[in-house]
Amino acid sequence: MTMNRMNLDQLVAYFNSENLTQTASYFKGCANDSVTVDGLIERDFVKRHVGEGDMWREIQSNVTTYVGCEF
Repeated sequence: MTMNRMNLDQLVAYFNSENLTQTASYFKGCANDSVTVDGLIERDFVKRHVGEGDMWREIQSNVTTYVGCEF
């Protein structure tokens, strides 16, 4: 199956830079279920949790997305 993934370390750093430490901790805690061994998290999973507003646009600008990752 192919899907788009985001760099988890960059995502957590973004939330920390916005003083959203609880949100950063939440996504860091997802590492067992939604993150690959190379540190990528499902893009749609992130989008479902933050919505499609300004924060999502900021995340897309600040976090690397890898298109078409196989798993």
